[in-house]
Amino acid sequence: MMDDKTHFIGVLPPSGIERVVSSDRKWTERYGCRSGHSTPVHVTLVPPFSSTKSTDEIKDILKGILPLLSPFSSSVDGYGSFGNRTIYLRVLPSKEWDNLSKTLTKGLKAMGERVKVDNKPLTPHLTVANRDIPPEHFSFILQQLSSHSITAPFLVERVALFHREGRLWRVIEDDILDIGR
Repeated sequence: MMDDKTHFIGVLPPSGIERVVSSDRKWTERYGCRSGHSTPVHVTLVPPFSSTKSTDEIKDILKGILPLLSPFSSSVDGYGSFGNRTIYLRVLPSKEWDNLSKTLTKGLKAMGERVKVDNKPLTPHLTVANRDIPPEHFSFILQQLSSHSITAPFLVERVALFHREGRLWRVIEDDILDIGR
């Protein structure tokens, strides 16, 4: 059965951080981890949702929200996990990440989109492996990734509107929008 989710919103990291996560994803494939590797590396702001609107119509909604927000500085710092199901490159949480996520979610909801409203703080992260991590390799994979820990600052100044194409999530340059403009 095909998932009915049509869009989600995220932040694409700078190319240097994207290369680290892509390299980590490639390395984990030797242990059978492939889930989500075809989706571009990103921090999810608004999880996948179903919409009857076109991508252009949703972009127009975002263009009405993004001028109300400001770019901000963030940083990646080492690796973490959600239980034994997901390994990620940690993005340091902040009130700015929470505000960005909540403002976009509430704005989309106000325009009739069926987005999940979550009152918990956002845990920003860049997924390396999830769902298909063999339990017997989980600790080893996390330990190996953590041994070459990375810290790097970056500016959060754009959001990307992802759309589903068959079984894959895609984003094109026209679907990347500036925060604060």
